[in-house]
Amino acid sequence: GRKPKDINLEQIPTIPLNRRSTIRSLAWQLGCSPTTLHQKFMLKLIKRHTNYLKPTLNEKNKKDRMKFCLS
Repeated sequence: GRKPKDINLEQIPTIPLNRRSTIRSLAWQLGCSPTTLHQKFMLKLIKRHTNYLKPTLNEKNKKDRMKFCLS
């Protein structure tokens, strides 16, 4: 098969977070195609990171949600 493209993965932490939030934007910053970057994710050479913590509701939002559910 075709040989894998060699991209510099050590460059990723130097890219600002707002410029590497999607595969497409990160690929553009690295100068490769999104497909190449997707293959690196599938080979587990790059780890995805998401925030699983959701913001908690304050008292006003809880009351508004209860009013909506009761209506």
